[in-house]
Amino acid sequence: MKNRYYLILIGALTAVIIFGAVAGDPSPEDRAHAVGARIMCPVCQGSAIANSPSDTATSMMEKVDELIAAGMTDDQILTYFSDRYGEFIILDPAFGGKTLLVWLLPAAAFGIGVGMILRRRRRIEPNVGSSP
Repeated sequence: MKNRYYLILIGALTAVIIFGAVAGDPSPEDRAHAVGARIMCPVCQGSAIANSPSDTATSMMEKVDELIAAGMTDDQILTYFSDRYGEFIILDPAFGGKTLLVWLLPAAAFGIGVGMILRRRRRIEPNVGSSP
């Protein structure tokens, strides 16, 4: 039974890799939208500039288009905006430094939750099979 799940998982991962290779590079518009989805609108609360109707977000998206046309990478564009607005402007912060806690805290909370569930389950299981 476990082998079947592993085969399904390997098949799904292979399909994703093949689909990614066949799809090729994204168009500049797709790339601009993807970068814009990672930058927070300074006017809207928690909204990305790619999805915000504000004038500020529109002008920021125009700047993203210009930077892509100038040949900058996605990371360079994100650095451009974080240098001007601060690190808070990036919706998915980099792994390391000040943001390390943001990345590790959810994993730690998940691990603690799983540990609590397993510990409780071990306490309950011996009573299930005993007869009165």
